[in-house]
Amino acid sequence: MSKRRRESDESDASTRKRRQDSSVGPVDRLSSLSNELLLHILSFLPISSLSVCQRLSRRFSALSGDSELWKRQYYTQWVRPRARRLASVRRSSLPNKSEYSPKVSTWLDHGHLAADGKVTNWKGQYRLRHNWSRGSCRLSEVEFPPRPYPPVLAKLCAGIVFTADADHGLQAWAAKDPAICLAKVLFSKGPESSKICPTALAVSDLKGSQEIVVGFENGHYNRYIMETETSQLEFRSCHKGSGEEAVTAMAISSPYLLMVSHDKLLSLHHIHPGKTSEVRELASLKADNVIAPMTLSLRTSNSEIVATIVYSFFHIGCGWSLGIQELHFSKTGQQLQSRLTSTVDSQYGIRPLRNLPSSTKRRHSTMADPRGQSETEVPVMPSILHQQPPTSMSYSHPYLLTSHADNTLTMYLVVSNSNDLFVRGGQRLWGHTSSVSTVQVTNRGKAISVGSRGDEIRIWELEMAIPSLGTSRPFNEESSIQVNPENKEEDLDFDSPSKRSRPEDRDFEIDSDLEQDFPSSQQCVGFDDERVLLLREKTVGTQLLECYDFT
Repeated sequence: MSKRRRESDESDASTRKRRQDSSVGPVDRLSSLSNELLLHILSFLPISSLSVCQRLSRRFSALSGDSELWKRQYYTQWVRPRARRLASVRRSSLPNKSEYSPKVSTWLDHGHLAADGKVTNWKGQYRLRHNWSRGSCRLSEVEFPPRPYPPVLAKLCAGIVFTADADHGLQAWAAKDPAICLAKVLFSKGPESSKICPTALAVSDLKGSQEIVVGFENGHYNRYIMETETSQLEFRSCHKGSGEEAVTAMAISSPYLLMVSHDKLLSLHHIHPGKTSEVRELASLKADNVIAPMTLSLRTSNSEIVATIVYSFFHIGCGWSLGIQELHFSKTGQQLQSRLTSTVDSQYGIRPLRNLPSSTKRRHSTMADPRGQSETEVPVMPSILHQQPPTSMSYSHPYLLTSHADNTLTMYLVVSNSNDLFVRGGQRLWGHTSSVSTVQVTNRGKAISVGSRGDEIRIWELEMAIPSLGTSRPFNEESSIQVNPENKEEDLDFDSPSKRSRPEDRDFEIDSDLEQDFPSSQQCVGFDDERVLLLREKTVGTQLLECYDFT
């Protein structure tokens, strides 16, 4: 007869078994899987988990950094939400098969990333967009010589910053490192050897090169070509403008050039491609009511050229308003039509009568109801009232953006079709804590605004404001992002010249007696997908080119 096992013996055995199991540790069920299976599993993880996986081992670091994983994350975070937003604005629906597609050429406004032979670092691209969405960047500065008169002109195009002033001529700088001067050409190569001041600058991006046009105070303008591959800046030709006074504004869309002189003469020119100096004036018009600030725009199609001039004027009812004149030319320079509109109706909250002839619209003092059922009286008081002229304006079709001294911006949507030209709605944009000195907007609705003190730069996505146009629904500060350089306080000290980059050929000393506090002025040189460049006058005789890098 067998003896019964004691209960104490059984408990001891179970305890030893648990200890053995605990010494083995958790079972690793992932390392034995193939890379294909692991990539499929990682594709379901959020960004925070992918970042953790990169710190586990070399294998997981390589797998979690796979470009296709980040490409899908990029699409989910940035591409698809924008497509949904635009579909709701246009009152359309997305196709049923609008899920992720590996073909970047099918993504909205991402064709530049699908160029032949171009390999995109999707993790870096995701980081770039993430930094833009949070305003995170690094700030670097380049100090320029004492401010000449007129001040330095600057433009950003295809990763190159072009500056123009009377002392140093036309210079090209690398946007990645603005302290590096790529090329330089003095203005004395023109027919007049005397020093003249540049008053306007325009740049157009060509295949493998950039075309630069500089306008001067004597009404002349010079043409230059910058070869991207060799970084050679070459003077091409000098021409006399249509006006007798200084060139005040220019817009270029090669091979066409639009310019305005100080005597309010608007002229359109055709620039012959190649190394020849032939420039033909296509049209010239005299303007009587153009008041600064103003902006020019030039668009081309297969059949016509559309030149647009936006200017400010005072309206007795709603204060300072904007006038928009659109001129249509054929390729030979024949004027096809001229159309004029303003922002007055939008400032009153009136929707345009698009179904009536333009002559009938001017005779009507009432406005048809949006549903077409009845007529509504024109409001007595405007919803948008500006007592002071705009401090700056920017127009990139269809977006028109102005800045004001009352800490606000105003956005308009310009609609131009074969039958009509009108402004759809107007929306005040809030978020700045001081007067806004300058704005720039792209045709995709991305905008940069700079406060008058220079320490507040905000990023706007104006596509999000389209649904609120013409309504009382505000577009608040939460809809914009303030740029916050990570290294501004720790690396940069405006009072310490030793902490600023300075080009070698621009070494100079500033008299300490002149260093006193003055209101800073700034000019937004431009921005692209990776950076914002700002030209700022900090103190007397001190000009800084600031580069805000989001990479």
